[in-house]
Amino acid sequence: MKPCKIADMSRDRSKRRDDEYVLADPQLRAYDHGVGTLKVDGVLQGHLASVVGEIKFPSKSPWPWFVIVWTDGTKEPAFEDYGPGWHTVRELEAGVLDHYGPSIRRDHRCLFGRTIHSSQAGPARVFEFAWLSSDDAATKWRELGLEDSDF
Repeated sequence: MKPCKIADMSRDRSKRRDDEYVLADPQLRAYDHGVGTLKVDGVLQGHLASVVGEIKFPSKSPWPWFVIVWTDGTKEPAFEDYGPGWHTVRELEAGVLDHYGPSIRRDHRCLFGRTIHSSQAGPARVFEFAWLSSDDAATKWRELGLEDSDF
């Protein structure tokens, strides 16, 4: 896959914005049921899995969704990316993910004895990111117990 390039603003300023990112693969095929590793200082922390849907407004384009699965098996809530900025895709293409560590989960008892579950994002962290091959991704997808409904 060719690396993505930030749009060249000198070509046509009327059609592009400074934060527009040109995708090397406009369909984001590698992101559909893709899985990559998340490491800190070379130590595996978890995996990032993705699927690609389609956003229809303001124009048709791919719509990647991501889920982080930590090494202990816990899954974070899904998050999305879209253009023209493609902030997550841009980071992944650069081999990093600037996100958060594992969420901190808390249980609170309310006045009527019910338990309320909440979570707070873990500390900010920059992960080293690398895609697995498509065969390894398919195997890891099953090992992690991922379902399309996770996204």
